[in-house]
Amino acid sequence: MNIIQAFEKNLIDGFDTSSPDKIIETIVSEIFFYGNKVYKVYKYEKFFFGDFSNQDFREDFYKEDFYWNNIMAPHIYLALHGVKKFLNKYKIVDLPKAEDFFIEMKKFDTNKTLTNLLLKKQITDKNLAEIVAKMTTRVKKLTANRKDNLMTRNLAEAQQEDLESDRNLLYMIPSHISKEKTDEIIDFLKGVSKKISYFQNYNSNNLSLSIDNHADNIVFLNDEAEFIDVLPPKEDWRVFDYCFNICRLATDVAVLWSEKKANIIYQTYEKIAESIPTDVKTIYEIRSALIQLWCFYDLKKPEIAEEYLKFIEKRMLSLPT
Repeated sequence: MNIIQAFEKNLIDGFDTSSPDKIIETIVSEIFFYGNKVYKVYKYEKFFFGDFSNQDFREDFYKEDFYWNNIMAPHIYLALHGVKKFLNKYKIVDLPKAEDFFIEMKKFDTNKTLTNLLLKKQITDKNLAEIVAKMTTRVKKLTANRKDNLMTRNLAEAQQEDLESDRNLLYMIPSHISKEKTDEIIDFLKGVSKKISYFQNYNSNNLSLSIDNHADNIVFLNDEAEFIDVLPPKEDWRVFDYCFNICRLATDVAVLWSEKKANIIYQTYEKIAESIPTDVKTIYEIRSALIQLWCFYDLKKPEIAEEYLKFIEKRMLSLPT
């Protein structure tokens, strides 16, 4: 028996003896709902970014996942619990003694994701500006707290490496976007990126943590924006130029609502930080849209995925050849 089975059979001592209200299965986890609380448990499977059946990887991922998310969504990510098996039950124990883990979260309304609010045009300019300010402040704090743990990257090299990761991601959906089309886009972006001095001259001391901040991972709790599931699964996706976080947000706003609304994202960021060079912004927007293209096809929402593809094709025309 593992901790997932213990949740399913109500075999966690001193926790909750009632059956969960519902269980949702994601690609990498099972999520158990009890009233106003939610508990996330990772599966015991191997994925492209790591093996959750390996105890060391499992423990490290849980701790890093909770740390990032607790800073980015402190009102949703409440606790990381450790458990240990005794006879036919699991008991909650101190983390150093734990054999396994689960994350305790506050339940939130899944209808109030930024994706849904953008599609329904139920978000205000003030909301968008507040998202930028809050996200920037929290990522800055997260980066400062993790400064000693940051892997060293050269931005020009990281850009090329991450474009290759984007290529491999799109190779997973050849029935929706051909490998030839993928190669055309990625090779073009790699070539253009090599010519832009911003990447070549970037000071690595300014690198930031890069969060998984697509619009489904931005939710509203009591009318306040929170950022959930922000830990990129692969370690080398976790450090990059902070401006990429801004461009990911702006891309979702542009595609799911309008480019006029997306400008609010950039205008707000320019007031509190810096202006992003036009070509860099365009490349980051295309990369952001490529990730979402894969995501929405994977979620079986082709009508939204195709809007991202149109956005990509339009943006590519504005880059120098």
